[in-house]
Amino acid sequence: MKTWTNHDLIRQSMLAAIYVVLVYIFSFASFGLVQFRLAEVLMIFIFFDKKSIVGLTVGCLIANWVGGALVIDIFVGSLATLIGGYLMWSFKKWPAFALLFPVLSNGIIVGLILTYAYVLAPLYISIPSVMLGELAVLYIIGLPIYLVLKRNKGFLEFFK
Repeated sequence: MKTWTNHDLIRQSMLAAIYVVLVYIFSFASFGLVQFRLAEVLMIFIFFDKKSIVGLTVGCLIANWVGGALVIDIFVGSLATLIGGYLMWSFKKWPAFALLFPVLSNGIIVGLILTYAYVLAPLYISIPSVMLGELAVLYIIGLPIYLVLKRNKGFLEFFK
């Protein structure tokens, strides 16, 4: 991740933009105590390109800002994506295991934000609620998509 080309910058800008659009379109499910943030399915791109951590983190930051989140949620919530993404990349050889990291980082960090910044629910409700939504998006939708895409030569060419 030391060198960035114009191609990398464009690809990560596109990924961030797609993340923002998905959060905006599905905003009814992307914010609040029960979160089913469909844009999180894009986390699977990290398995193909480590630089996707940057695009997804920026996308999350912009989506939270545009979505009217509190300042702490904009930055610390995006940090959850950064942490989960980095740990995913570190364990990319085991995708089913690696997907647990965004579930945990978002569940804990966003759960804390929902409890203490938004005062929506106690931790024993907010953390499992966020984790459940993230788990559903990543394992029911994301993992099957990843398993198909990793065999698609045309898709893999996009990352060369």
